[in-house]
Amino acid sequence: MKQLLIFILFVLISISHTFAQTGSIEIKNDHYGIVDTKSKKLIANYIYEDIEIVHGTGYLVMKNEKIGLLNKSGKVIFDCVYVEINPLLDNPNYVIVENVNNSLSVYSIKDKKFIFSKFTADMRNTLCGPYDEFTGTITKTIITVTKNGKSGILELPSKIILPIEYDEIIACESKRGVVIMKKNNKYRFYNLKNKQLLSPAFEVNGDEKNLPIQNGACYAESTDFFPAKIKGKWGLMNMNGKFKIPPKFDKIRISPYVTGKNAFTVVYLQNKWFTHNYGKMKPFNIDYFLGFWYNYAVIMKNEKVLFYNTKEVKLIEIKLKNQNDSKIKALSKNGSFGVVSYKSKLILDFEYQHIEISKGLIFAKNNNKYALLNAEGKALTTHKYDEIRMGWASDQTLIIKQYGKYGLMSFEGIVIIKPKYTFISNFVNGKASAKLYKTEFEIDTKGNKIN
Repeated sequence: MKQLLIFILFVLISISHTFAQTGSIEIKNDHYGIVDTKSKKLIANYIYEDIEIVHGTGYLVMKNEKIGLLNKSGKVIFDCVYVEINPLLDNPNYVIVENVNNSLSVYSIKDKKFIFSKFTADMRNTLCGPYDEFTGTITKTIITVTKNGKSGILELPSKIILPIEYDEIIACESKRGVVIMKKNNKYRFYNLKNKQLLSPAFEVNGDEKNLPIQNGACYAESTDFFPAKIKGKWGLMNMNGKFKIPPKFDKIRISPYVTGKNAFTVVYLQNKWFTHNYGKMKPFNIDYFLGFWYNYAVIMKNEKVLFYNTKEVKLIEIKLKNQNDSKIKALSKNGSFGVVSYKSKLILDFEYQHIEISKGLIFAKNNNKYALLNAEGKALTTHKYDEIRMGWASDQTLIIKQYGKYGLMSFEGIVIIKPKYTFISNFVNGKASAKLYKTEFEIDTKGNKIN
């Protein structure tokens, strides 16, 4: 039986005698049953492939690789029809059952009914707060649930903490109980511990990568500020909704490489650019602000790409940190992407839908199709692929997608395997999983089957 998923809500020192099982698990003819330890009577026949005791609830049993549940007396609560059954150690009256379609439901053994049904959740990750500062443990089991395409937060077994009406629950941080909620492309911070909204509804520049999130957890403190858009204007806001720079600008850019008081910030207002030193604005005589590259602000002036050293506050030629750094970078202008080099050269003009750069190669999207270009901007293919991504750098292999099928291509744009697979995974140690309809196998970077 695969390892059953148990939610541990606190350090369990001892188990009450009230919840103790009276049966012992026995095996006969390679099948398991349960024998009452006092009467020695068989209370569950030898028909199961595996049995596991769940203290206070009963027994998890497996038959035909499906999971069922017996009570402490061996009586069937659920036949073996579920993919998984997850008991709650803090309340043995409830279990969570999982169907073959990954649908979850909470069942009350006492009431003999489902009390919260047909939702999905990542059962491996209980969410945040309320938090016990003394023991360092989560005192309630709280999970993000999704139902009918909307997400909310549930305190097991059935208490709704946040209504199931959000497009996504972005992140959670256990100690402070902070979540970021998304609805209609706007975000809000909410503290589960104090049950308080921490911020007004705001937008971010582009996507969630601009939110204060690392590894699925909100790391922002009250002293951390980030660009936020409210009612069509940009400012610098912290997660408590307080602004360091009020939301009154058409555009705002802050260096991701230098934080705190030294963060270089640029704002755009009434068709003019300014540097902003948190209260002191100075005209920034440029045509367009493209973005940041280390400690350099990348700007356009007189149709030329220039670098502005944010530490020395002057225009200067960029210096890469080490020889392995990319010598080209994708930047955007008015929503379109281009590529510049560290030598102030415009490699690709700002006319693409999207651009990704990997190992000195450019994957450029136009008319919803990707083309492969080299670091000098020379086209190695036409715009005909639905997707191009890095396969295995050591063997200079790319994964391509065309007409819904996957194939392989070299760094020079030469097709190694024409797109014919229904799927190719990322390569690991020169091997990838490939799927041709229902047949799965491994391939090497030349497309040869390994097994």
